[in-house]
Amino acid sequence: MSPYRERYRRELEVLKTDAEELVDQVDLAVAKSVEALREYDVTKARDVIRDDQIINDLSLRIEKRCMQLLALQQPMAKDLRLIVATLKIGIDLERIGDMAVDIARIVVHSKNKVHVKNLKNIPRMAEISREMLAQANKAFKENDADLARETTKWDYEVDALYQKVRDALLKIIGGNPDLIEDATPLLLVNKHLERIADHICNICESIIYMVEAKREHLN
Repeated sequence: MSPYRERYRRELEVLKTDAEELVDQVDLAVAKSVEALREYDVTKARDVIRDDQIINDLSLRIEKRCMQLLALQQPMAKDLRLIVATLKIGIDLERIGDMAVDIARIVVHSKNKVHVKNLKNIPRMAEISREMLAQANKAFKENDADLARETTKWDYEVDALYQKVRDALLKIIGGNPDLIEDATPLLLVNKHLERIADHICNICESIIYMVEAKREHLN
Protein backbone atom coordinates (compact mmCIF):
# COMPACT_ATOMS: atom_id res chain seq x y z
CA MET A 1 0.00 0.00 0.00
CA SER A 2 1.33 3.45 -0.92
CA PRO A 3 2.10 6.01 1.81
CA TYR A 4 -0.78 8.10 0.49
CA ARG A 5 -3.26 5.24 0.96
CA GLU A 6 -1.81 4.37 4.35
CA ARG A 7 -2.36 7.93 5.53
CA TYR A 8 -5.91 7.86 4.17
CA ARG A 9 -6.70 4.62 6.04
CA ARG A 10 -5.26 6.08 9.24
CA GLU A 11 -7.43 9.18 8.89
CA LEU A 12 -10.53 6.99 8.55
CA GLU A 13 -9.54 5.05 11.69
CA VAL A 14 -9.00 8.29 13.60
CA LEU A 15 -12.44 9.44 12.48
CA LYS A 16 -14.05 6.29 13.90
CA THR A 17 -12.05 6.64 17.11
CA ASP A 18 -13.22 10.24 17.52
CA ALA A 19 -16.83 9.15 17.02
CA GLU A 20 -16.46 6.43 19.66
CA GLU A 21 -14.95 8.97 22.09
CA LEU A 22 -17.88 11.29 21.44
CA VAL A 23 -20.27 8.46 22.33
CA ASP A 24 -18.44 8.01 25.64
CA GLN A 25 -18.61 11.72 26.47
CA VAL A 26 -22.30 11.96 25.59
CA ASP A 27 -23.11 8.83 27.60
CA LEU A 28 -21.34 10.34 30.61
CA ALA A 29 -23.30 13.58 30.22
CA VAL A 30 -26.65 11.75 30.15
CA ALA A 31 -25.71 9.62 33.15
CA LYS A 32 -24.47 12.56 35.24
CA SER A 33 -27.40 14.82 34.37
CA VAL A 34 -29.96 12.23 35.51
CA GLU A 35 -27.91 11.40 38.61
CA ALA A 36 -27.84 15.11 39.43
CA LEU A 37 -31.61 15.23 39.00
CA ARG A 38 -32.22 12.17 41.16
CA GLU A 39 -29.84 13.32 43.91
CA TYR A 40 -30.55 17.05 43.54
CA ASP A 41 -26.80 17.54 43.09
CA VAL A 42 -26.30 21.05 41.72
CA THR A 43 -22.52 20.63 41.64
CA LYS A 44 -22.78 17.56 39.42
CA ALA A 45 -25.29 19.39 37.20
CA ARG A 46 -22.86 22.28 36.77
CA ASP A 47 -20.15 19.78 35.82
CA VAL A 48 -22.36 18.55 32.98
CA ILE A 49 -22.90 22.10 31.76
CA ARG A 50 -19.17 22.87 31.94
CA ASP A 51 -18.09 19.65 30.22
CA ASP A 52 -20.45 20.26 27.31
CA GLN A 53 -17.59 22.20 25.76
CA ILE A 54 -15.69 18.91 25.44
CA ILE A 55 -18.61 17.44 23.47
CA ASN A 56 -18.91 20.53 21.28
CA ASP A 57 -15.18 20.59 20.52
CA LEU A 58 -15.10 16.89 19.68
CA SER A 59 -18.21 17.20 17.50
CA LEU A 60 -16.61 20.08 15.60
CA ARG A 61 -13.41 18.09 15.16
CA ILE A 62 -15.36 15.20 13.64
CA GLU A 63 -17.22 17.55 11.31
CA LYS A 64 -13.98 19.16 10.11
CA ARG A 65 -12.31 15.79 9.58
CA CYS A 66 -15.30 14.55 7.57
CA MET A 67 -15.26 17.65 5.38
CA GLN A 68 -11.52 17.34 4.78
CA LEU A 69 -11.83 13.68 3.81
CA LEU A 70 -14.71 14.45 1.45
CA ALA A 71 -12.92 17.38 -0.17
CA LEU A 72 -9.37 16.03 -0.39
CA GLN A 73 -9.75 12.27 -0.73
CA GLN A 74 -12.87 11.99 -2.88
CA PRO A 75 -13.86 8.68 -1.23
CA MET A 76 -16.10 6.20 -3.00
CA ALA A 77 -18.58 3.48 -2.02
CA LYS A 78 -18.12 2.13 1.52
CA ASP A 79 -15.64 4.80 2.62
CA LEU A 80 -17.98 7.54 1.44
CA ARG A 81 -20.85 6.01 3.41
CA LEU A 82 -18.66 5.76 6.51
CA ILE A 83 -17.79 9.46 6.34
CA VAL A 84 -21.35 10.62 5.63
CA ALA A 85 -22.78 8.36 8.35
CA THR A 86 -20.20 9.54 10.89
CA LEU A 87 -21.01 13.15 10.08
CA LYS A 88 -24.72 12.51 10.71
CA ILE A 89 -24.02 10.47 13.85
CA GLY A 90 -21.90 13.31 15.23
CA ILE A 91 -24.81 15.71 14.79
CA ASP A 92 -27.20 13.40 16.65
CA LEU A 93 -24.69 12.86 19.45
CA GLU A 94 -24.13 16.58 19.84
CA ARG A 95 -27.89 17.11 20.17
CA ILE A 96 -28.11 14.38 22.82
CA GLY A 97 -25.38 16.24 24.69
CA ASP A 98 -27.43 19.43 24.47
CA MET A 99 -30.40 17.65 26.01
CA ALA A 100 -28.24 16.40 28.88
CA VAL A 101 -27.19 20.01 29.46
CA ASP A 102 -30.83 21.13 29.47
CA ILE A 103 -31.61 18.50 32.14
CA ALA A 104 -28.63 19.73 34.17
CA ARG A 105 -29.84 23.33 33.90
CA ILE A 106 -33.25 22.26 35.20
CA VAL A 107 -31.49 20.81 38.26
CA VAL A 108 -29.58 24.05 38.82
CA HIS A 109 -32.76 26.13 38.73
CA SER A 110 -35.02 23.63 40.51
CA LYS A 111 -36.31 24.12 44.03
CA ASN A 112 -36.51 20.32 44.38
CA LYS A 113 -40.12 20.29 45.54
CA VAL A 114 -41.14 17.45 43.24
CA HIS A 115 -38.74 14.59 43.93
CA VAL A 116 -37.69 12.54 40.94
CA LYS A 117 -37.23 9.49 43.20
CA ASN A 118 -41.03 9.34 43.26
CA LEU A 119 -40.93 9.15 39.46
CA LYS A 120 -38.80 6.02 39.10
CA ASN A 121 -39.49 5.78 35.38
CA ILE A 122 -37.38 8.88 34.65
CA PRO A 123 -34.12 7.17 35.73
CA ARG A 124 -35.29 4.01 33.95
CA MET A 125 -35.70 5.94 30.69
CA ALA A 126 -32.14 7.18 31.07
CA GLU A 127 -30.88 3.64 31.72
CA ILE A 128 -32.55 2.32 28.59
CA SER A 129 -31.23 5.20 26.51
CA ARG A 130 -27.71 4.50 27.73
CA GLU A 131 -28.11 0.80 26.91
CA MET A 132 -29.31 1.78 23.44
CA LEU A 133 -26.32 4.09 22.99
CA ALA A 134 -23.89 1.36 24.05
CA GLN A 135 -25.44 -1.10 21.59
CA ALA A 136 -25.42 1.48 18.81
CA ASN A 137 -21.75 2.14 19.50
CA LYS A 138 -21.03 -1.60 19.30
CA ALA A 139 -22.94 -1.81 16.02
CA PHE A 140 -20.88 1.10 14.68
CA LYS A 141 -17.57 -0.46 15.72
CA GLU A 142 -18.47 -3.87 14.29
CA ASN A 143 -20.37 -2.71 11.18
CA ASP A 144 -23.38 -4.66 12.44
CA ALA A 145 -26.59 -3.48 10.78
CA ASP A 146 -28.72 -6.17 12.45
CA LEU A 147 -27.61 -5.01 15.91
CA ALA A 148 -28.49 -1.46 14.92
CA ARG A 149 -32.00 -2.61 13.99
CA GLU A 150 -32.31 -4.58 17.23
CA THR A 151 -31.30 -1.52 19.24
CA THR A 152 -34.20 0.56 18.01
CA LYS A 153 -36.73 -1.86 19.52
CA TRP A 154 -35.94 -0.37 22.93
CA ASP A 155 -37.52 2.87 21.74
CA TYR A 156 -40.98 1.36 22.23
CA GLU A 157 -40.29 0.90 25.94
CA VAL A 158 -38.98 4.45 26.25
CA ASP A 159 -42.14 5.77 24.59
CA ALA A 160 -44.32 3.78 27.01
CA LEU A 161 -42.41 5.12 30.02
CA TYR A 162 -42.68 8.64 28.64
CA GLN A 163 -46.45 8.32 28.66
CA LYS A 164 -46.46 6.99 32.23
CA VAL A 165 -44.24 9.80 33.53
CA ARG A 166 -46.28 12.44 31.74
CA ASP A 167 -49.52 11.08 33.19
CA ALA A 168 -48.00 10.90 36.70
CA LEU A 169 -46.77 14.49 36.52
CA LEU A 170 -50.10 15.78 35.24
CA LYS A 171 -51.79 13.97 38.12
CA ILE A 172 -49.40 15.65 40.58
CA ILE A 173 -50.14 19.05 39.07
CA GLY A 174 -53.90 18.38 39.05
CA GLY A 175 -53.87 17.32 42.68
CA ASN A 176 -51.72 20.22 43.87
CA PRO A 177 -51.74 23.27 41.57
CA ASP A 178 -49.16 24.95 43.82
CA LEU A 179 -46.59 22.49 42.41
CA ILE A 180 -47.15 23.40 38.77
CA GLU A 181 -44.06 25.60 38.60
CA ASP A 182 -41.89 22.83 40.06
CA ALA A 183 -43.42 19.87 38.23
CA THR A 184 -43.47 21.46 34.77
CA PRO A 185 -39.65 21.29 34.31
CA LEU A 186 -39.87 17.54 34.88
CA LEU A 187 -42.23 17.34 31.92
CA LEU A 188 -39.37 18.84 29.91
CA VAL A 189 -36.91 16.29 31.34
CA ASN A 190 -39.31 13.54 30.35
CA LYS A 191 -39.52 14.88 26.80
CA HIS A 192 -35.75 15.26 26.54
CA LEU A 193 -35.22 11.62 27.50
CA GLU A 194 -37.79 10.49 24.96
CA ARG A 195 -36.03 12.56 22.29
CA ILE A 196 -32.64 11.14 23.26
CA ALA A 197 -33.92 7.67 22.38
CA ASP A 198 -35.20 9.06 19.07
CA HIS A 199 -31.75 10.44 18.24
CA ILE A 200 -30.22 7.05 19.00
CA CYS A 201 -32.66 5.54 16.50
CA ASN A 202 -31.37 8.08 13.98
CA ILE A 203 -27.84 6.92 14.74
CA CYS A 204 -28.89 3.32 14.08
CA GLU A 205 -30.38 4.36 10.74
CA SER A 206 -27.04 5.95 9.83
CA ILE A 207 -25.20 2.75 10.77
CA ILE A 208 -27.48 0.69 8.52
CA TYR A 209 -26.83 3.12 5.67
CA MET A 210 -23.09 2.88 6.32
CA VAL A 211 -23.11 -0.94 6.24
CA GLU A 212 -25.81 -1.79 3.70
CA ALA A 213 -26.09 1.34 1.55
CA LYS A 214 -29.81 1.67 2.14
CA ARG A 215 -32.08 3.96 4.10
CA GLU A 216 -34.48 2.59 6.68
CA HIS A 217 -36.86 4.56 8.88
CA LEU A 218 -36.70 2.88 12.27
CA ASN A 219 -38.11 5.53 14.62
